[in-house]
Amino acid sequence: MSFQVGRGAPEKAVFGTLADWSTHSDAGIKYFSGTGTYRLAFDATAEQAARRVVLQLGKVGVIAQVTLNGKDLGVVWTDPWRTELTGALKTGRNELEIAVTNPWENRLIGDAGLSPEQRITRSNLQYEKGRRTLKGFQGYASEDALQPSGLMGPVRLEFF
Repeated sequence: MSFQVGRGAPEKAVFGTLADWSTHSDAGIKYFSGTGTYRLAFDATAEQAARRVVLQLGKVGVIAQVTLNGKDLGVVWTDPWRTELTGALKTGRNELEIAVTNPWENRLIGDAGLSPEQRITRSNLQYEKGRRTLKGFQGYASEDALQPSGLMGPVRLEFF
């Protein structure tokens, strides 16, 4: 997968399984806020391509833009986290792209634990290293809870 440049995460990362970015061992991914794009190539039979098919995303944090074979299939932003692939799925090789965007909050929490010159963000909010003594509307502390982020799945094709 690839991450939006300039937001602290590596440009590319390989995930063995789908997982919440906010639990990742790499701080750049753990505190990333922005858009990360998953890409997968897969094959479909003629029989599968002729049927009604839905892509079930499972759990998403927070919003996903789905593209199949260059065709924009829209934004998935709430339960049941699925989108229609009928008519876009083709016989043979298919290229799926899922661009997931998460909240800015995670990057702000990560930056609260850094010195001002190391921070990715520039904000009028206050930052606080350690436990929160700020009021909720004042800013972020480095120990605040992160929001679940990324594509956590399970992702599957459902044929009807």
